Parts: sequence; structure tokens; C-alpha cells
Amino acid sequence: MIFFKNVSYQVEIKELFDNINFSIFPNQKIGLVGKNGTGKTTLFNLIQGNLTPDKGDIEIAKILV
Repeated sequence: MIFFKNVSYQVEIKELFDNINFSIFPNQKIGLVGKNGTGKTTLFNLIQGNLTPDKGDIEIAKILV
């Protein structure tokens, strides 16, 4: 399971995520669509631990990323 809890992330002066919350459960399928520069790749980099959120917590399988 993946949990985003009050996650915020900003790149330079552009705020991509402001206090977002969501959960993805095992075997759940999701789609992610949006225009260029809206944070799709950044979201996956946060999940993978390549980036650190400015605020909030990301938890994968009960482990904080």
C-alpha cells in the first residue's frame, strides 16, 4: 500500500503538490494523466524516494520513504 499524507512539493517557485492525500492499495490500478510540467514524473520520483517532499509523509508497505 502507498499512502500520501499531507504531502507538499515545490520546484523553484512552482508549487506542484499542496497538502495532497491519497492511498493506493494492493492490486489497485490507477491512471495518471496531465499536461507537460504538471508533476506526473515528480510524483513517481517522490514514490521511489528520489525526491523528498517539502512537507508530509509518504509511506509504502508501512515504511516511510
